[in-house]
Amino acid sequence: MNSPLLCLFLTLACLSPVWAQPHVQAVTFAAEPGVIYAPLLDAAKQLHLDVTRDKEGRCVQLENLVLQPGALRQLIDGTELVRAADLPLAHPGITLTTEDSITVLRRGFYRMSLSVGPKQVEVNLATQQLQAWQGDRLVLQTHISSGRNGRTPQGSFTAGPFRARMHYSHLFNNAPMPWSVQIHGHVFIHGFTSVPDYPASHGCIRLPLDGGNPARFFYEWVDNGTPVRVVAGAVHP
Repeated sequence: MNSPLLCLFLTLACLSPVWAQPHVQAVTFAAEPGVIYAPLLDAAKQLHLDVTRDKEGRCVQLENLVLQPGALRQLIDGTELVRAADLPLAHPGITLTTEDSITVLRRGFYRMSLSVGPKQVEVNLATQQLQAWQGDRLVLQTHISSGRNGRTPQGSFTAGPFRARMHYSHLFNNAPMPWSVQIHGHVFIHGFTSVPDYPASHGCIRLPLDGGNPARFFYEWVDNGTPVRVVAGAVHP
């Protein structure tokens, strides 16, 4: 490439707008207000960072950043998440800025933009499944147990306002309801030890405590006010 063309290429690269950069859906958690997470492998790919793993396959180092236990979060499907604010520690050339509510990470000519999309939840009574999205990213899909004999109401609700790491049912013998998030009156989405793939509750929506603990993930992820649709068939586009 001759010098004039090279100069033009470098100028266009430096001036490329945010929307032209590799775009990744970020993940946030109600349990960590203001903290933005990026999918680890997406960040490593876009910013050209090396990932080092131990013999168990866990990520222990991202380029120069040594990750302490608990530094990463995970989606239930195993996708690893790293704090966007930690990425500049992985390489001295990485910078982080916010432009029009988009978090932009740069390392020389390598760039990645992170956007925080709206959250929404759908509970499908026909398939006994819960799905949760942030923007276009499916962050959680898990089986549930809804209420027997149609006791779980259908409709459009919102998460909260009441939530508790451990709640006890005042209606049913103080039954433990860990990771409880209210969606409508006495109807909660919560963890339970028994979550068969058919309606089995008094009306609440049970989530598993095993298999990565979807109940805890949902509790820590969902914001108060997040739309929650309870439907008899799939309606999400």
